[in-house]
Amino acid sequence: MSLERALAQRAKEREALIQMARRYAERVRARLKEARVFLYGSVARGDFNLESDLDLLVVAPSLPKDPLERARLLFALREGPEEPKGLLPEEFALLEAQGKLWFLEGALE
Repeated sequence: MSLERALAQRAKEREALIQMARRYAERVRARLKEARVFLYGSVARGDFNLESDLDLLVVAPSLPKDPLERARLLFALREGPEEPKGLLPEEFALLEAQGKLWFLEGALE
């Protein structure tokens, strides 16, 4: 396989994963109004592999306060390799102010 073909195939695979993430975001927004969904990690950066999951951060005021209930809700919306984590907006703002959201650099919203 030529380099150009390999790169085109890689781009196609990445776009398919991004589309999966978009469909997850649509399901989240249908359930949780005002949700922001960020795709971060290897797929967002483009250095994913066959074992990569879709790292997603959901920020929504209507997420359950209890972390276990929050995880249960977000995982129930999965249809594939999505690996969601959820934060309330105030938690997001606090982590952002503390510089602890470095992993979102290069994220897709």
